[in-house]
Amino acid sequence: MSPSNKKWHIVPPEEMRCVWMTAGILSYQLCDREFECDSCPLDAAIRNHLPRKRDENGNPKVSFTDQQELRDDRLYSRNHCWAKRIGGNLVQVGIEPGLSAALLAPKAIVFPSAGQRINCGETCLWIVMEGGTLPMESPLNGIVRNTNPLLANQPHLLSRQPFDKGWLLELEAEAPSAEEPGLMSREQADSKYAGDQDKFLAYLENATSASHHSVGVTLADGGQRLQNIADMLGPTKYFALLKKAFC
Repeated sequence: MSPSNKKWHIVPPEEMRCVWMTAGILSYQLCDREFECDSCPLDAAIRNHLPRKRDENGNPKVSFTDQQELRDDRLYSRNHCWAKRIGGNLVQVGIEPGLSAALLAPKAIVFPSAGQRINCGETCLWIVMEGGTLPMESPLNGIVRNTNPLLANQPHLLSRQPFDKGWLLELEAEAPSAEEPGLMSREQADSKYAGDQDKFLAYLENATSASHHSVGVTLADGGQRLQNIADMLGPTKYFALLKKAFC
């Protein structure tokens, strides 16, 4: 018999892969929740069984007072991403240090496939935390050319070095990044991000007050660190407030 040239698709074209299938953790799983990972029992079960990633000093304990400043050599999106042209139409993408500090200790990052086309405003990857899975939207239209291999084994770099070793992916952009209408300069982003950080701190203070815990010195004064607040509230509550403030 002559070999068949017919191609069989493991995943039907109209179906969506579960993020854990994309990550290679599950061999086959389709998503029937339109990527609403927060309410998915499978997502919760897998996150709870992932090993905790720690750096040489253990889980980072950071506050907004010791985060890095924004840099002038890149542009910023309203969903807390930065974009930096690194040659031709190739643009490196990451997250800004305010959001990265609030992530504390991400467990894993689920990336898109190389060669995949993504549109501005569409979910392009997922950040897995103990309390939930955070979807991140692309700041640009383009084709995925590279993802950061360091983050596979060292996801804490995302929160510790967001501008350097903690970058996320590289896109072949369809237009120069300066022409993207949704991107902001450093000055514009400073104002926008500060407002979101203030909302997050207010949510945390209200939540701890409602739980009858004493916050002590305010976060804005560099007192109680976010890691301590997360421990007080629990990972699920902390994640819900983070997503409410930053997404």
